[in-house]
Amino acid sequence: MKVLFVGSEATPFSKTGGLADVLGSLPKALTSLGVDARVVVPKHMWTKEKYHDLLEPVCHYRVVVGPKKEYAGIEKTVYDGVTFYFVDNEYYFGYRNTLYGHYDDGERYGFFNNAVLQMLAEIDFYPDIIHCNDWQSGLIPYLLQQKYRNKQKYASIKTIMTIHNIAYQGRFSKELMPYLDVEYSSALEFENVINFLKCGIVTADYVTTVSETYANEILYDYFGYGMHSVLRERTDRLRGIVNGVDYDVFNPKVDSKIFYNYSLYNYVKGKRTNKETLREYYQLARNKRPMIGMVSRLTEAKGFDLVMEVLEPLIANDEIQFVLLGSGDYAIEEYFNNLRLNYPEQVGVYIGYNDEMARKIYAGVDMFLMPSRFEPCGLAQLISLKYGTVPIVRKTGGLRDTIEIYNKYTGEGTGFGFENYDAGDMLYAINNALEVYGDQRSWKDLVKRCMEQDFSWEESAKKYITLYHDVKEI
Repeated sequence: MKVLFVGSEATPFSKTGGLADVLGSLPKALTSLGVDARVVVPKHMWTKEKYHDLLEPVCHYRVVVGPKKEYAGIEKTVYDGVTFYFVDNEYYFGYRNTLYGHYDDGERYGFFNNAVLQMLAEIDFYPDIIHCNDWQSGLIPYLLQQKYRNKQKYASIKTIMTIHNIAYQGRFSKELMPYLDVEYSSALEFENVINFLKCGIVTADYVTTVSETYANEILYDYFGYGMHSVLRERTDRLRGIVNGVDYDVFNPKVDSKIFYNYSLYNYVKGKRTNKETLREYYQLARNKRPMIGMVSRLTEAKGFDLVMEVLEPLIANDEIQFVLLGSGDYAIEEYFNNLRLNYPEQVGVYIGYNDEMARKIYAGVDMFLMPSRFEPCGLAQLISLKYGTVPIVRKTGGLRDTIEIYNKYTGEGTGFGFENYDAGDMLYAINNALEVYGDQRSWKDLVKRCMEQDFSWEESAKKYITLYHDVKEI
């Protein structure tokens, strides 16, 4: 089985979000199971600056973009046993200091989609499956149908479109059409604009998303961002597969970025030591209060309107300590900066993103709060489990699929949760967690159970292999 992953970012070469983690980890897991899994992404500025010496040139050619023929250079490297290809174009990718948000994103990623399909002939690699990821590769199934189906070596290639976050769709004016080097059809259009994601959904052989619950949620208006009606036409070829976590990277036993390494054999000491050292770092009071942490984009979509409604009374009443890492909306950043000023011995705040500090928070806090309005899969709750940090989540998307709500009567479960997007309901879940924390014997059993959970990529990869064989027979 030969699979080519196509996307806009992949760790460690480029990253703005969870998509990069998937493209950096799932192909590695598939390779370990015998799949010839490869990845192609643009050669972004970050890649060029940090990994240039690892890349070797493969070939170059021209891609039609409207009246122009743009240069496409292919470079490659092998990382963790996986071959990564990079599409090099200095104008579209090499000198841009961000991956998205440019006035010509439609042209940039239209070029990228065409360049990827041309690349197959240039490198003589024809996969059984092209696995597309989010809108940035959404044109590939359509381009394959329209431009390559009559070419023998392309004829049997099947396509899968994975939706990581349906809110991002790649919507562009119809004025982009002449730059895509393909004939127009209604598959490209939604609500009178070109929509890359919609194109991928309706023309791919199969559609997946990153959790079973999210696959169901996006069939409805509240979660579907307009795509629910399109997806309802494809429910016979729609499947949710939960993302995994790379335990080679996120593992408190070997993580060099945390204060003190630990495993199931010394987790009580490990959690205590990391918590005490995290406290010292943020100059928080030394006491026996539970510590709640968040590592997140600071937006309402992540539930911060709920957090801001209930957090201060918990702190003012000396019930918890709280540590936050993230950046985003200015008003939310200011709220937490002021909270830190008002309660310097109980609140730690890091505005920005720092991977090392994120790891220290995962290892050091007792509970991890994720009250998301929606969450396609979520990675933070899976990392938290491995680090023995008990999740408190809203039961949506992948959070529902991965966290079993704790039952204080049976002692079963791996976290705490609430159903409705409501501050009072979230506070009730937090108070449930605080109550169990007060019984340290039960809490230690819960922490141990969290650490025993297996959300490795290997389990997800096995489900994808089954899907690939199913799609190959379509």
